[in-house]
This record gives sequence, C-alpha cells and structure tokens, in this order.
Amino acid sequence: MFLADNWLWMVLPVAVCGMLAIFIDVRFIIVALMILFVILPMLLALLYFYYGLSPEARWSIMEKTATIDDSGITLVFADERMKKHVIPWDDVRSIIEKDDALIIMLRGKRYTCLMLPASAVDPDVTQVLRQLVTQTH
Repeated sequence: MFLADNWLWMVLPVAVCGMLAIFIDVRFIIVALMILFVILPMLLALLYFYYGLSPEARWSIMEKTATIDDSGITLVFADERMKKHVIPWDDVRSIIEKDDALIIMLRGKRYTCLMLPASAVDPDVTQVLRQLVTQTH
C-alpha cells in the first residue's frame, strides 16, 4: 500500500538526477544510482520496522479470537500475558477484502491495519462488518 501511494516520491529524485546527468554533468548518474541502491532501501527498511513493530501488526500475527459486538471488535489473545483489547467502531476506517485475508484499516498511523485470515471469517460476518462501518461513518 505504501509503494502504491508513494511511488512518485521514490522515482522523482532518481529521474531528476537522470535528467541532470543527461543535460548538465554525467556524474549525476552516480548520485541517481546512490539514491536508488543505498538511500531508498535504507528508508524502506526503516518504514518496514516502523510499521512491522506496531501493536496492530503484533495483533495480526498472534493467536486470538475476535468477537464483534456493538462496542467494536474484541480481541482475546491465547497468550495470557496479552490483555484483551477492544477496537471501537470509531477507529475502523474501512474494510478491504482480499483472497486470503480480511484487512481492517484502523485510524492512527496511515497504514495501520488488522489482518484476519479469510478462512477464519464467515462471509456473513464480513457483510455485517461492512454495514457497521458504513453506519459509524
């Protein structure tokens, strides 16, 4: 999702350096290659850890049971060290249905989401979730 939204900001510096290399000085191609092979991978690695270590990412991979009621989505984790967590309906922005997962986009950081396997979610529950999300927004 991040790459689809921000591809222009990653391509633009490389393209500008490429154009400068063509019209001004060939050494700008070295700068473009440094941006492409050094700077961008480091930035993407930082973003990977920023989003990958968020609590919502941890909730997505931990063994849990999710129940849906009027207050929101209640997550009860199998690990007794984790507390029960309730995600209120006001924090749910949208629901994206993929072939293998149900992605519940949450408020907060821009790409914060809770992923539930599609095999664990009944299609009727997906319809109820969509209705609840549209009612709250």
